Amino acid sequence: MLFKHKWKILFMSALGFGAAAAVLVTRKPLYQSQAKIAIKYVLQRGGVDSHESEVEAGGRGGDQVVNTELEILRSRDLAKEVAAAIGPDRLLPTLGETAHVNAAAGVVLGGLDVMPATRGSNVVYVTYRNEDPQLAVDVLQEVVKRYFNKHLEIHRSVGAFDSVAQQVDQVRNRLLQTEDELNDLKSEAGILSVTDETSSLAVQRDKTKQDLVSAEAERDAQATKVRALERDLAVAGQSDETAVASVSLKPIPKAEKPVPAPPKPEEIEEYRELAKQIEMLQQQGFELRSKFASGNAQVIRNQQEVASLKAKRASVLEKNPGLAMEAATAPSGNEPPNPLQELRKERDTLAALEARIERYRTHLTELEARIKRLSGVQPKIDELERRKEMEDAEYRLLETNLNKARVDRTLDPSQIPNIPVLQHPSAPQQIFSELSTKIALGLAGAGVLSGLGLAFLLELVIDRRIKRPTEIESRLQLPLMLSIPYVRPKHRGALLIANDRSESGGEGEKPNLPAVRGANGFHQFPAKNDHFIHPYSEAIRDRIVFNFQVNNMTHKPKLMAVTGLSAGAGTSTIAAGLAKAFSEVNGAKVLLVDLNSEFPDDNPMFGNRPLHSLVGALQAARNTRFKEGSQNLYLASAASRKSDPNASPFGPMHLYELLPHFRASEFDYIIFDMPALAQTSPTVAMAGLMDKVLLVVDGEDTSRETLKWGYSELVKGRADVSCIFNKAKSHAPSWVLGDV
Repeated sequence: MLFKHKWKILFMSALGFGAAAAVLVTRKPLYQSQAKIAIKYVLQRGGVDSHESEVEAGGRGGDQVVNTELEILRSRDLAKEVAAAIGPDRLLPTLGETAHVNAAAGVVLGGLDVMPATRGSNVVYVTYRNEDPQLAVDVLQEVVKRYFNKHLEIHRSVGAFDSVAQQVDQVRNRLLQTEDELNDLKSEAGILSVTDETSSLAVQRDKTKQDLVSAEAERDAQATKVRALERDLAVAGQSDETAVASVSLKPIPKAEKPVPAPPKPEEIEEYRELAKQIEMLQQQGFELRSKFASGNAQVIRNQQEVASLKAKRASVLEKNPGLAMEAATAPSGNEPPNPLQELRKERDTLAALEARIERYRTHLTELEARIKRLSGVQPKIDELERRKEMEDAEYRLLETNLNKARVDRTLDPSQIPNIPVLQHPSAPQQIFSELSTKIALGLAGAGVLSGLGLAFLLELVIDRRIKRPTEIESRLQLPLMLSIPYVRPKHRGALLIANDRSESGGEGEKPNLPAVRGANGFHQFPAKNDHFIHPYSEAIRDRIVFNFQVNNMTHKPKLMAVTGLSAGAGTSTIAAGLAKAFSEVNGAKVLLVDLNSEFPDDNPMFGNRPLHSLVGALQAARNTRFKEGSQNLYLASAASRKSDPNASPFGPMHLYELLPHFRASEFDYIIFDMPALAQTSPTVAMAGLMDKVLLVVDGEDTSRETLKWGYSELVKGRADVSCIFNKAKSHAPSWVLGDV
């Protein structure tokens, strides 16, 4: 189909390409400059918070990194900065000084193209197009330059330096104020650390309680000692109550027992030795209690030893009560001490213990008061401590961010290590604008598509003719016997039937009818004189014979008709070729009846030979010498009846009348070249009497509807119909079709 309408397609395509060329010639060209930037990684650092990350453009999440940079390059804020730097009057020369920055930014964005080199690449192509070649380079340089500033502003803490510095000052002032409040509160409370002070007071309170318990125990022991001395003095006969009352803290009861006998010297010495050991252990116990708690092993052991000696002394006194008197009145050295002085001394010791216990109690009360006061101050101190820690952490963070912001502020944008410039803006190159290119491509494509659309419209919608033999079977579901290609007249060969080498039979035999055969058997024509239809007619003959054999059709003669759907379909050529093909069968007698030509004498297929009438041909077939003759092909024409002025055209009634004569004749095959099918054509009525009907479809002049109508009309008469597609044209060259 494309090759059939190739000139229409080429013409429409030429119009489209011509229009595209006209657009490119009339349009003003543009100049573009290109730069290349490599995005290795992006360092993301916040100016206020502590967030800091580094993402490689080629790794995981690299597409998001590159897309972010592409959006920065395409942002309108960047375009406005570039427009302000270049000057709106240069970008919009027609407006001059009245040009606005926003409009100039639109010009920048309109000519800017940003895209990655390839999918997933970290190299970005930045291109700018403008009618002014110098302006294209200048704008692209500003875009690249200010892109780095914008990158630092977005990803780094460049713009946050002043804000961070101000926040650092504010947090520092709050921290100093908190420290002052905390120091004042600690000074009022008289502490340096709440934890240390609390621990110290707790230790002191525990120590004081332990000392108090030890002092009370020692007091009780001393009181027991004093009472023992008082009892000893009473036993020794001291009845002077006045003297005793003058040295006694408590009244001593009057002795009721008699004065015992004086002890022996060795008993007195033993008693004094026990008293010294008790005194020494008591002194040692006092020292131990001042160092250790009351539950200490050494203190307990000391108390046990003192108790053991006192029990031993009591046992000695119980045996000899006079020892107490003797020991108390003995002078220093070898003489026993004065018991009254000893009693006075022990009472003084008892009073000292009472004073110590009182002091422990007072100290314990003071410690409890301090602990209570500290408990009241501690929540406020803890709150100030926590606030100080938070403000100190915030201050340290802001101080770190301030240092980073100071570094980012002093960083040269053109020297960013993570985004190097692979190619600086190139020299301007002349191109056409994207709109012009699209219009030109659209016009060229529209021309090609218009040609293709016209071809498809003609083939599928407007032109309803059958152009390919496959349509008969695939679309119309009709039986197709053969397809005959179209052959130009100069390539069709010589006369089909009049080309016979002999016009008569054997020697001395007069011909009865014109014939194309002079001898039995197949006749080989020279290739240069052979007709093109010959191989196709032989193929049709073979298929018809095979059909007759399959259907067990053995009667003679076999009637065949060749008809078409339009004049000039090629029925006469096919009928003559088929008759000639059947005549080449040994012993076969073939009659070709021309019902189609009004002037059969002028038929180029038969040459300038007179033709007999159909009746005359049947009479000759009844001749006794008919089967013996060498002539195989006979020609007859119904038009010969027109010599009779009263004769009517050959029709179905004539065929009905001649049908017995046909069956009685010696012909093997009778082929009728019938008129084209029409509403009033006799072919429809006569086709039902045929053994085989060949419906010739003209590939140049037969529509699908006409073929379906003609085939249905023939089938209604119970005719065995097969289609022959004639004049099949192949518009594709041989190198496309290949060998068939």
